[in-house]
Amino acid sequence: MLVDLPSWGGLAWKALEGLRQKGCTNYSELEQLKNLDPKKQLSIAKIIASENDTDLDLRKYLAHDASDIGIYKYLNRIGCVCVTTNYDELLSPRFQIKTDPSTTAYTITRITEKEEFHAGLLNEPGTVIHLHGSVNYPDTMILTTEEYLKHYDYPTVQNFLMELFEKKTVLFMGYGLDEAEILEHILRRARVKYTEEKKRFALQEFFISQDPLYRRLYAYYEESFGIHLIGYIRDYKDYGQLEDISKTWAEQIEVRPTALVDELDFMKEVLQ
Repeated sequence: MLVDLPSWGGLAWKALEGLRQKGCTNYSELEQLKNLDPKKQLSIAKIIASENDTDLDLRKYLAHDASDIGIYKYLNRIGCVCVTTNYDELLSPRFQIKTDPSTTAYTITRITEKEEFHAGLLNEPGTVIHLHGSVNYPDTMILTTEEYLKHYDYPTVQNFLMELFEKKTVLFMGYGLDEAEILEHILRRARVKYTEEKKRFALQEFFISQDPLYRRLYAYYEESFGIHLIGYIRDYKDYGQLEDISKTWAEQIEVRPTALVDELDFMKEVLQ
């Protein structure tokens, strides 16, 4: 949203409005649908589109070349593995192996098919795993309630998520309070359990006046999923504060290739 793309709810509403413009629905029906959650709205939108033999054409709402501006300029500079629920392809981590005096050219590996999800990808900096598919490959996009349920029951998805949360240090970014349902669903399907080792973190926005709510959420996520919230206030820069945080981290975080000893341990684990 910081680069003017729609939120999940915004995308669902644009899909419904697009169907109205095509004459597939009307204002009365939209008024009745407007208070449903985005997953239900997109599910219904897909049903309406199918009944009218038309396409939702979501790509036009998510087309944006912003991978080198704003917050993405800094996130992509870090170069780490990215697992995203976004449909867009703005995450393009530029991982480079630096050897004096030269630097290898960066390459980006983008995975969108659930059949290709595997733990080895988590050891390859510069990789983006689109957990819910990519807008450039519409058939991979997880939109409806039925698709969500089937997707998270798929063995490769479950195994991938369990490896991610058990073996790696994970930072969640960009999940507002209104999208917490997505995050909780992922964590529950991955059977994430509480752990005293601090390996899971989430940047959580709040206003200073919401401090009591933030404290309750801090305890909730820690006790339920072992996630430690890192709070930032919205009072002065709103969500723009995320850009400042990302810029600071990009200057301090150095992503290195997986150590040989870790590669050997991983190979041994797979063979066993």
